[in-house]
Amino acid sequence: MILNSLKIENFRNFLEVEVNLSNQNVIFGMNDMGKTNLMYALRYLLDRDMRKNGFRESDFYKSQIGKTIRITLGVDLSDRGNSNDSKHIISKVGGARSSDELDNFFFQVEATYDKSEELGIPKLYWGNKIDELEEIAYDGSFSPLDKLFKIVYIDPTIDLTMTFSKNRKKLFDQTKLDEHDISISKEIKDLGVQLNSKISSMNIIQSFQTLITEEYKKLKEENINIEMKSELSINGYFSNLIPYIKRDNDDNIYPTAGDGRKKILAYSLLNHLIKAQEGNRIIIFLIEEPENSLHRSMQIALSKQLFSSEVYQYFFLSTHSSELLYEMDNASLIRIYSKETTDCESYIYRVDDEYKNVKKELNRSLSTALFAEKVLLVEGPSEKVLFEKILEEVHPTYELDGGYILDVSGIKFKPYLKVLKKLSIDVVVKTDNDLKAKKGQPKVFDLIGIQRCINLLHIDSDDTDIEALDAVEIDYFHKGKKTFTESVKIKKIKDKKIELYNLYSAQIKVLKENQIYLSKLDLEHDLFEVIGERMKQLLGSNPVKYLQDHKLINMIELTNDLTKDDCLKIITHPLFESLRKLVKHELNRSNG
Repeated sequence: MILNSLKIENFRNFLEVEVNLSNQNVIFGMNDMGKTNLMYALRYLLDRDMRKNGFRESDFYKSQIGKTIRITLGVDLSDRGNSNDSKHIISKVGGARSSDELDNFFFQVEATYDKSEELGIPKLYWGNKIDELEEIAYDGSFSPLDKLFKIVYIDPTIDLTMTFSKNRKKLFDQTKLDEHDISISKEIKDLGVQLNSKISSMNIIQSFQTLITEEYKKLKEENINIEMKSELSINGYFSNLIPYIKRDNDDNIYPTAGDGRKKILAYSLLNHLIKAQEGNRIIIFLIEEPENSLHRSMQIALSKQLFSSEVYQYFFLSTHSSELLYEMDNASLIRIYSKETTDCESYIYRVDDEYKNVKKELNRSLSTALFAEKVLLVEGPSEKVLFEKILEEVHPTYELDGGYILDVSGIKFKPYLKVLKKLSIDVVVKTDNDLKAKKGQPKVFDLIGIQRCINLLHIDSDDTDIEALDAVEIDYFHKGKKTFTESVKIKKIKDKKIELYNLYSAQIKVLKENQIYLSKLDLEHDLFEVIGERMKQLLGSNPVKYLQDHKLINMIELTNDLTKDDCLKIITHPLFESLRKLVKHELNRSNG
């Protein structure tokens, strides 16, 4: 079974949204956008305990009780040849699955408000034709749907003590004791009786029993005595068990202190219970903001569990933590945001084969950007250092306004741009006007900078559909010889870049309209065009070469000495229009 789609209509803050799903789904967005409500939509559909209470007036979009709530989950059963879950669904739904469209199946809850009951009464439907679903009959308060799915909801404040106490009987099922355990159990009960006998013989206990009995009889005359007993022999030894920590090579035991450790242990208990469960209901986890109280390293460890463990085969995770996304692959990213009404965008994120070896690096950078409203993609760390310095001076609250600068060093722009655009996150690109000599043809250069930008403009097209730009020849060799002077080569390449920048001005204008910005030459030359004299003052007579020799270290040196006036000159110059996209519109209007 593959989770395929979720459509929510007229429920809470969702007028109508539809998102694509995978079996692992990540829900993110600003606070109060509806992440919890999306979880509740699934609970109303698949969780009998939630559904049996019906829909309140406040569950209807803007309390418009004249409209119908409808929540529809679509699944793909095309893997029915090798998926036990798909086979299980097919065996339970019977005739609701007609002979055509066999790969798709839908589960739906619908509610129309009943004024006499003051509730929206839920009705369940299923079928493989969305316009011809059949109603599911209830058996008492149960429906066949409740025998198919089990929702495990884990809230942000999951409590170890409560989780352990609630599941103690399942964890220590006494019906499964073997002969050895039964023998030990009898010994423990006998020891419990002896323990209570010893406790009762203590003077302090006898004195307390007498005093408390007398005080009781002053209030209520009854022929009783109060006696103190250990619950070990009354309720059984399993009822008193609680988990402790025992370190390797240490005979002492320690309480499970710390909210983070308690939370991880609570997750461990749930994992064990799911693995050990009997029956064949399909488990879907709804995990809400698990990062609360977890140290960063624990969040990364939990990410590995979620995206790699067989236990979490189907889950929905809401989070504000980038660390929880480090291990994601084949996951649906669901971004909830608001314009006039709450909206959602989803994107099935798969790590392309060419990035598998840098998956963690890719995910680490991408996952932080997912929580922004606007993202500026830059080539490397020197650009990031410079731009962060400028914004720190000119508009230090840019991140609070939803801006983020992402360095794509070593990974290219494509995987970031594709995901962010699909999720309706505003993306800006800044890149260099690079040329690259063809292998074995030192005079022939590919226009890789301009080509990169054009490819990004058509990122949704098949790469084979994009026509490659013609290469150019730059003859920098001494006349009739195979030698050249480095300074001549650098100047001729620089002149060719400027020539190409002017030649492709129409294309560059279109790129700008799509927030893809190409340097005239590169970052260092762009910067020199704006504050050249200032750079000479700070870095010497040839500041461009100085910056390019050790890009990051020398850029840090420069940024340490830049003033607010320097930063204003840079950000308001046309060559740095890309950076202005991350700041408030006032700066664009006054200095654009």
